[in-house]
Amino acid sequence: MIKLTAFPAKELEQVDKLFVTIAMELHATSVSSDQDRIQLNNLLEDAKKKIEAECDKNVANKFLDQIERAKVNDIELVSYRGGLALYITEDEVYYYHLGIPVANLVNVGKAPNLTPLIENYQYTNQYHVLILNRDDIRLFEGDATSVKEIDFEGDDAPRTLKDALGSELTGGSDNSGAYGATGGGELGYHGHNDTSHEKDIDRENYFRVVDDYIHENYSSPRDLPLILYALSENQAVFRDLSKNPYLIDDRIEESGANVNFNTVQEKALNRNIEIVKKEQETMFNRFRETAPKFRVDNQLDDLSMSAIEGRIEELLVNKAYSQSGTITDNGSFEESDKDFLKQLITKVATAKGKIYIVPDDDMPEGINVSARLRY
Repeated sequence: MIKLTAFPAKELEQVDKLFVTIAMELHATSVSSDQDRIQLNNLLEDAKKKIEAECDKNVANKFLDQIERAKVNDIELVSYRGGLALYITEDEVYYYHLGIPVANLVNVGKAPNLTPLIENYQYTNQYHVLILNRDDIRLFEGDATSVKEIDFEGDDAPRTLKDALGSELTGGSDNSGAYGATGGGELGYHGHNDTSHEKDIDRENYFRVVDDYIHENYSSPRDLPLILYALSENQAVFRDLSKNPYLIDDRIEESGANVNFNTVQEKALNRNIEIVKKEQETMFNRFRETAPKFRVDNQLDDLSMSAIEGRIEELLVNKAYSQSGTITDNGSFEESDKDFLKQLITKVATAKGKIYIVPDDDMPEGINVSARLRY
């Protein structure tokens, strides 16, 4: 089994390959985890029956072997809070732990069903929170339901100012003492101002080390936005020198000194809700401001042709909407018992378009599917 953490993923871009897609909500408590294991095994059994009914014996046996692998590893799969998206091919099992709860789903067909991933990745539902103090740092990874603290690995982690700078520290205790006589015979002293300046230099040097370390070891590998949790003064200094492109403007502008886990989680989740609301409103504004010739609403033939031609930049779909039909090779819509929306979403994703799946109450009135075109 292979755990995936980024979307889009090349492993799921095989649009003509048969996939089993399974999705379900996860709860991550000792009691509910047992219930989740039962639910997962029921869904795997449903998938097994679909495979046996739709595939020849040779292909079916390969899928059944992979389904059995998933059953054997069910504890690993359900040990999370949020959601599970499971993608099974005849030769591998891929899975995501999602930051949002998702509806139960069992689907067998050409190309994976990407709906659970789109709902998870369409907004900033996963992120890092960096608690930054003058003398130390902590890092959390969060989603829409919870956060967890990251234990830094390796001796090079700049957990504290001393860890990062060591012998290069310039500040410290007050350095009062004579350094020479003035013309009037008075002695000069290193005092508070010099020490304060040295500590400011240490802070900048420490923040540079932190910035490089977080970017190289967490932000870039995980491809997640970074929320900075720090006092306003430390926010300003860090942002002025940071080269991390994942650092976002949204912030938690409070002291992180001795802050407890529950406070971090509460503030991170509340900030994430605000971020998602802003992102959603920005998206809706783009659709509202798009000229009619670059927008297609509800017209299945026009949506089909635009998808075939790779012209859809952004696709907006009502989560409550379902539509059967087929997108033909020449770009027209045909009535059928196939899942039209799955085909449309797959083609838009393959052409690197962005897809949003939105609750019915949040959709513009009278619109079930809308596309913004590239040209």
